[in-house]
Amino acid sequence: MRKLLFLFGLLFPIHALPINISVRIYAADYIKTVILAPKNGTYLLLGDGKSIDSITASSVYEVKAVGNSLQIKTLNRELGTYTTIRLKELTTDCTFNIKPVSEKSARSYNDELILTNSGGYLKMLNIVQFEHYLAGVVECEAGQRRPVEFYKAQAVICRTYALMNLARHLGEDYELCDIVHCQVYKGTADVPEILQAVEATKGQVIVDYEKHLINAAYHSNCGGYTVSSEDVWSTPLPYLRSVRDTFCLNQLHATWEKHFSLNDWENYLDKKELYLKKNDTRGEAHWDSVPEQKKIYFYDKGYLIPLKDMRLELGLHSTYFSMEKNPNEIILRGRGNGHRVGFCQEGAIHMAQRGYGYLQILHFYYQGIQLIDSSALPLSTGTK
Repeated sequence: MRKLLFLFGLLFPIHALPINISVRIYAADYIKTVILAPKNGTYLLLGDGKSIDSITASSVYEVKAVGNSLQIKTLNRELGTYTTIRLKELTTDCTFNIKPVSEKSARSYNDELILTNSGGYLKMLNIVQFEHYLAGVVECEAGQRRPVEFYKAQAVICRTYALMNLARHLGEDYELCDIVHCQVYKGTADVPEILQAVEATKGQVIVDYEKHLINAAYHSNCGGYTVSSEDVWSTPLPYLRSVRDTFCLNQLHATWEKHFSLNDWENYLDKKELYLKKNDTRGEAHWDSVPEQKKIYFYDKGYLIPLKDMRLELGLHSTYFSMEKNPNEIILRGRGNGHRVGFCQEGAIHMAQRGYGYLQILHFYYQGIQLIDSSALPLSTGTK
């Protein structure tokens, strides 16, 4: 039924934010056994849709993937084997703790949990109120001890990004995952300023001039200049334009340095150039625009290597770097951290510290945008 309702929402878009969404937690991990314990509120424990235990404040369960099924037990008794186990909330503001047996610490999550067996491992879905999820994302993506106005900007961005990507896992029976593929999410937020920011901006999303949700890209530090969307993803978007940003300079991730032995560097270039076509035109003609910081190719022996490839393959913090060649090594000295498109988090933090409001911050990094309530989105909520 939930899948049918989700598909219905995609075919006939709902104007307001969804009340609940399904998020796959521990999405990148292969987990067979977890310890599960209700933390706050009143829950009902269901196995294949039927009640299997009365939950008390001290209830602790072990759930294990065995074969194609799930086995569940308490500390002193077996509760049975099921296809689906659900922790269903009976009161508001419910939270639970969950800990894979292979990890040292537990995580806390709001609302509900559904467990199934997927290929011999646990598939765990947090059925969570959208704004609860959002607060958890902001805490993971933005960190602690930040100004409230920065948290407000980040909350609007994360809300927009999540709403735009709700169909990303269509066909897998859930909407979002908890890793960088969607947005990082590790459970309940407990920073008061984050909860305040999420509530203060409730429902607000960023749209372009046609009221389409934007691709609300963000990164850690741009090194002094953000880059336009086509420099990284080939598609030009009018609101993702290069911006000169002095606010992020002298921040934690503003500069970096990486050393390679001359042999490793030359081996990398030799292997890379096997898959490239040679271009005998001078490299300077293939840099994007004039400013040094917007180069998008590395020119070597007639080959043009995309800097975005080098960043991923060499583990560089950004594509904004200079090179120094010594007799025995290559030194890359760079600026910024991340893809450098859109919202620069460290620049925005500094802006908030200097008294800028979240609306000013968002309009600085995204060009020609509007902030509207999600209920005002047009019938077609597609993005551009």
